[in-house]
Amino acid sequence: MRRRPYRGDLATAQLAARSVRLSILLPTNRRNLLACSRIAQACSWAGPQVEVIVRDNSGDARKRELLAHFQHENCKVITANPCEPRENFSEVLREATGDFVFCLGDDDFCFDHAIAELPGAIERIGSDPSIIGITGTYAIETVKGTSLASYANVDSDDARARVAGFLSYTGPNVLFYSAMRRELVSRIFDFMSDVPFSFSFHDQVMSLLYLLNGKFVPLQRLMYLYDMGVWQSRELAERRDLDFYKVAGLDPAINKLQWIICGFEGASLIVNSDMLAMLPPAQRQPIADLWFATMFARFKRDSRSGFDSPLTDKAERLCKKLQESTGQLTFQRILAEISSFIALSSGDAAQAYLIFWDAIINRRQPVSRRSSTPRRAAVNQS
Repeated sequence: MRRRPYRGDLATAQLAARSVRLSILLPTNRRNLLACSRIAQACSWAGPQVEVIVRDNSGDARKRELLAHFQHENCKVITANPCEPRENFSEVLREATGDFVFCLGDDDFCFDHAIAELPGAIERIGSDPSIIGITGTYAIETVKGTSLASYANVDSDDARARVAGFLSYTGPNVLFYSAMRRELVSRIFDFMSDVPFSFSFHDQVMSLLYLLNGKFVPLQRLMYLYDMGVWQSRELAERRDLDFYKVAGLDPAINKLQWIICGFEGASLIVNSDMLAMLPPAQRQPIADLWFATMFARFKRDSRSGFDSPLTDKAERLCKKLQESTGQLTFQRILAEISSFIALSSGDAAQAYLIFWDAIINRRQPVSRRSSTPRRAAVNQS
């Protein structure tokens, strides 16, 4: 005879049915109709297991009035004063309550059927701590055409295989646009808030940290359409990189050092970060070697602009010196060279960089730069 469920059982079942599994996050600034249509589409996904949080920092009164009509159950629209993209992302992440978060760009497009599958996929993998995210196939759109992309081996149990799969794809970093565990995303963003400067390549360092913490399960369908926008040519991309260096108060010529800085920071974290306690030293070093070798190859291959800075010649001499010192490079030496170059234009910036990364490579806790002010996060957004 079937047992009749108690009222408490029913309440538990109803609570489980109402629990938010996924938070769709959409920090937005663009004011055009295309961006508003993307927001409207995202708001349509809100339901019992999916919350949608939109945070608009455009300051545009007409857009705010329109977005107010999109708000409904499990769909929150926040209007905020104008702020930088990283703060907008950080603050919308703070509002999330789902087990997983999925961040969208307001100039991109997401496929409805992929979103519909995510709560069920999360339900299936949610109790497996080795899985930290859900990814899929991406459409990459430029003025010249559209291509499809996916990452090899990101579902592997082997951390090195996951990182190798990520590095083997030479297009834009779209892994960032995956559904990931909220706790992990928050933890990594908090760490990146303490890094002295926000660089455009930090989205790659963040993706590296995600991959080292676990694997991604792929959905067998198109998930996201990424519009390359200002990143679709080398010249335009370097101009965008320059914007990050200007905000950081660094001389434009540091652009020539970009990939060795990325290699140094990533490899330093792989070997020394306490966020990767699950990886023993024997596994860390080969991954660090792979990461640094890949970035060093970019450093040698790409002739990046100095943007007519008076320090361009010194940057070029330093590049040549480092490129000819392959077998003699250590974390300490690279850090000293980078800091010395930064000091040519800003002693304070050089000191901040040196102190932070010296703590990392010597396995000390860096001094937190966070305070009562809104959290900052490093994310590559146009």
